[in-house]
Amino acid sequence: MPENNDNIINDIGLQQLQPLVSSSLTATVKMLSKLKSNDANHDHARAPFSALSKRRKTVKFVASVLLLLSGWQLICSQNRMLKDFASNLQTPSAFAAEERRDGSIDSSAGETLRNPAHNSHAADSDRSHHADASHANVFPPAQPPSNSSLVIIMGNLRGGEQAWESLYKKVLDVNSADLALIIGPTNSTSNYLYPNSSLYTRAKYIWNFREYNDWADAIDLINGTSWRETHLPYFTRRRTGLLGGVKGHLGSGAIIFMIRWFLSQQLLDHPDVLNQYEQFVITRADHYYQCPHEYTTLDLSNNTVWIPQGEAYGGVTDRHLIVSRANILDTLDIFPTLFQQRDEQLQDWIAVGTPESILKRVWTSKGLNVRRMKRVMFTCATPLDTSRWKRAKGEVPGVPGLLKKYESEYDQTQQNCPTL
Repeated sequence: MPENNDNIINDIGLQQLQPLVSSSLTATVKMLSKLKSNDANHDHARAPFSALSKRRKTVKFVASVLLLLSGWQLICSQNRMLKDFASNLQTPSAFAAEERRDGSIDSSAGETLRNPAHNSHAADSDRSHHADASHANVFPPAQPPSNSSLVIIMGNLRGGEQAWESLYKKVLDVNSADLALIIGPTNSTSNYLYPNSSLYTRAKYIWNFREYNDWADAIDLINGTSWRETHLPYFTRRRTGLLGGVKGHLGSGAIIFMIRWFLSQQLLDHPDVLNQYEQFVITRADHYYQCPHEYTTLDLSNNTVWIPQGEAYGGVTDRHLIVSRANILDTLDIFPTLFQQRDEQLQDWIAVGTPESILKRVWTSKGLNVRRMKRVMFTCATPLDTSRWKRAKGEVPGVPGLLKKYESEYDQTQQNCPTL
């Protein structure tokens, strides 16, 4: 951007008038000395008094003008120095580049995937600007503020780009949030449909967990294999969906709770990530956000966990939650807490037999207070998406190629958001 006129005038004055003012001042000083000498030594009768007086006045006038120009030159120079100083204070130094963090997987949970790229919005939130090393700053610059909330997508990549675009615009952007993924391997059967998903580009952290043919092997990672003898028979007799993913059990209960455990281990292994954010959103990839989800306005004091209305199934919905840093590990500590229960108490806990009921039991035991917000999202799918539990059906009006999965979620969202 071009400088303003004052700066241009200052530059011209400094560059062109400096030698002129200096030489003129020197000549004037010499002339004044000569006049003084003439006054002392010459006979005043030889020169008329009026002519000599006019000559003296002229020289003094010129000297005054030159002194004013010299003072103006000094003021311009000081003004320029102050502007340069202020500019330096606003320009990060070459040594102020903020270190970026890429997600890496816990060895007990599976593979490592480093995020290859970040899109412009995610990168802008924590990119440092480099200054020329030849213009070192007097004071180190203040670092730009980091985003204070992290949205974490768990499980498989579903929903497609239209759903993810709604996530970017109506969740991440409106809350200035970072994004993390905790998903199976990129080339797994669950994620092969979206090898070039924009989620990979947008995410600041990508963590991977191993997928199991029998998720009982994953549960063994928590506290060994003893649960197979002490707890598994109770679940087998009840035939609940709580161990879905374990061989011989329907549903996906074990999978969703083990992914929560994998996430808790990542946060414990990376305290810098845990401590960076004040609020966390734990959600799925296949939500379509119909209107802005301004969760940063929610009050998370008093051990409060916020969830959307509906889809409770005898407990609290397991598809979306907002929680503070102080309580996030408690919200994820499901299976370890469940497997601490024994005999009659265990039977009581699993009586309802849904993941939602276990969430409610665990959160209540940890003193968490659940509050419900108006729903602004609904679960969706593309025609190619797979599911262990429920197939999507029914097109979403206004969003070609997108299907709605749970009619009640969609209806509640229509009550709270403008029509698509």
